Amino acid sequence: MTFDTQTATAWITAAEAAVKADEARLTGLDAAIGDGDHGANMARGLAAALTNIAERGPATPGDVLVAAGRGIVAKTGGASGPLYGSAFRRAGKALGESTTVEAAELGAALEAALTAIKELGGANEGDKTMIDALAPAVAAFQAVAADGGPIAAAAAAAAD
Repeated sequence: MTFDTQTATAWITAAEAAVKADEARLTGLDAAIGDGDHGANMARGLAAALTNIAERGPATPGDVLVAAGRGIVAKTGGASGPLYGSAFRRAGKALGESTTVEAAELGAALEAALTAIKELGGANEGDKTMIDALAPAVAAFQAVAADGGPIAAAAAAAAD
């Protein structure tokens, strides 16, 4: 699998569809410990990400991620908007102007995204935040990439 503009857009599209399908459950989980708007906020933010991508017509995968991040920040309320938006933008900037990206480059971009979330949120592993899920996922992706594995295998390892 080549990670190019089309693939990056497809991944954001798939994320938007998954969040939209699970919006009520995400909101319900948030209602148990928070203000009950996470599902709606993330659905709105990812829809805005797709709109921003379509309007900008990005030329590189990095441009796709930066456009997505801007859409997320603009339309996602609460702490999630700045956290996820910053992550997407930082990952996009890490990819630079390459039109196709290999697994190791994408792994470095994921590390940059994780760093953005840590810096903005002030959290680290063990603080019982999203970092506790994201850090091991990034490490798993990078381990497969470092062994020369393809993006699909690295993504599967991260998802596990």
